[in-house]
Amino acid sequence: MFVGYLRNDFEEDISDLLESDKLFELELLKQTYNVFPQYCFAAYENGNIVGVVSAYEFHKHIFINVINVLENYEEVLTRLLKLLIQNTSSMNIFVLIDFKKKQFVEAFNFQEHSLFVRYMHSGEAVPFNFSNSIAKQVSGENYDDVSIKIDKQVFMDNREDYIKTDCTFSNSLKLSTQTGFLHSYVVNKRFIRVSPWLMQSESYLDAEKLLRGVLYYRGLKKIFAYAPKDIKEITELYDSYKFKKDGTYSLMYLGERPELKLENLYAI
Repeated sequence: MFVGYLRNDFEEDISDLLESDKLFELELLKQTYNVFPQYCFAAYENGNIVGVVSAYEFHKHIFINVINVLENYEEVLTRLLKLLIQNTSSMNIFVLIDFKKKQFVEAFNFQEHSLFVRYMHSGEAVPFNFSNSIAKQVSGENYDDVSIKIDKQVFMDNREDYIKTDCTFSNSLKLSTQTGFLHSYVVNKRFIRVSPWLMQSESYLDAEKLLRGVLYYRGLKKIFAYAPKDIKEITELYDSYKFKKDGTYSLMYLGERPELKLENLYAI
């Protein structure tokens, strides 16, 4: 087995991971590799990738945004994490990881910041009003200005390049109001991910409009998002639109604790 930097022809070798995980984010991995190849690592067995880790660097923190191994190769995750940590420019790192696997990062002294729930919408019809008036209100006309401003308020970090370019895909849907924004993108033929979705405080009505917008425009596919577990206003909104809980995740950090405003973070 070879464990090291992700090779630039990795799309030819990653079919096993794609088949094993219906939500594997190949496009996110490709985008991260284009920007931060030095933070992308993989484990190869007989030429096939059996595990991969990638990370994106912000001003204050590094975020591990792809972390995935085949079921029979979970021990490889330790080697991949060790490589990443040894090669990062900062020891302030955070990651959202399946609660059942958090012991792998705890072994490197990561601590738990908060719990998240993965919500999944099946694509079933949800009766709600989505008029031309609401469509205009969430059209995303001021998306760039609104997203950069609110993102800084919620994450307490400079993520401007990420918001403007590096989390944007050719299939992105950008919705916004004056008090929040919601970005969604195509993961594969069946699934849409909402990420990020951020709101200013006391903007529940606008948050509901944005959720209606993504369901209206993306409703024929399954939609998923990761939301803070203990923020009642946020979880009740997902519940009211027939999103189902699909697993618990831990936001873990190493070094400086991220100063996130969870009450404004509708989807990470």
